Amino acid sequence: MLLIKPVNIFFMFRYQFPLTIFVISIVFFLIVPLTAFAEPEKQKIVPQPIQEMFQSNLVYPQEEDEIQFTLFPSFSKNGNGKKARTLFEVEYGVTDAFQIIFEWDGLLYQNPESGPALSGPGNIEVGAQYSWMGLGDGNTHFSFGSLIELPAGPVDRGLTEGFLEVQPFAVLARDFPNLNQSQIFVELGYNWTDQIRNVPEGSEPATESIIWNVGAFFPFGPWRATLEINGRNNKWDGGDENEIFVTPGVIYKLSREWEIGIATPIGTTQSSDDYRAVGYLMWEFELD
Repeated sequence: MLLIKPVNIFFMFRYQFPLTIFVISIVFFLIVPLTAFAEPEKQKIVPQPIQEMFQSNLVYPQEEDEIQFTLFPSFSKNGNGKKARTLFEVEYGVTDAFQIIFEWDGLLYQNPESGPALSGPGNIEVGAQYSWMGLGDGNTHFSFGSLIELPAGPVDRGLTEGFLEVQPFAVLARDFPNLNQSQIFVELGYNWTDQIRNVPEGSEPATESIIWNVGAFFPFGPWRATLEINGRNNKWDGGDENEIFVTPGVIYKLSREWEIGIATPIGTTQSSDDYRAVGYLMWEFELD
């Protein structure tokens, strides 16, 4: 009996944990907007030297009635072939602390080593993020968010794996005002998946994965030097991926409303892409 109970507890945790993640995400989408509207005071004004990183989420929220359009074109190469994508993102500030997110892989292109090249529209993601800025001495920030990916791309062409994905994430950041308002941050996320569309036989099975990012940026003049270490691992759930990228990049702030940049993520593990190139173009404006 002493052995049976721990085993039962383990299996209950193993199969209920993904459901718990899903429920937490749904509660976040329903409850946080209500608390945001009821917020009695404005949060502290925190300088935002940069709006986005290339492969990580930042703590910065959109201000109330502020909207941001971002384009992330990218190219990658690995042993199976070459891929290109044009990720399009829209963020809208419901309050100064709460924002909603829409992302679309507008056009995907795959050129496998064996077989014809494929192209078409990709998946859609919707999400939200709530940020607590200026904690403690004013230089520490925390945010929590969640993204839900819908398999909208064509399954028959292999441009989507047919998975519904729910990805809650949290970001902790620390500013250094004496170093040109530079920042270091840590992001942790969990990706829960469920196959909701039929896919060709032999496709990859659904697996959960852990996502982590560590990064920093340093402003100098209108330039921002960025560095990220990005990781994704599903081996603990029976998968074969342990991706780690070192991602140096640079962003040029054209004005308060416009930013442009480029980064070159370098794969450091066997399952990572050999290399990637990621572009960045951001436009931000207020509706009122």
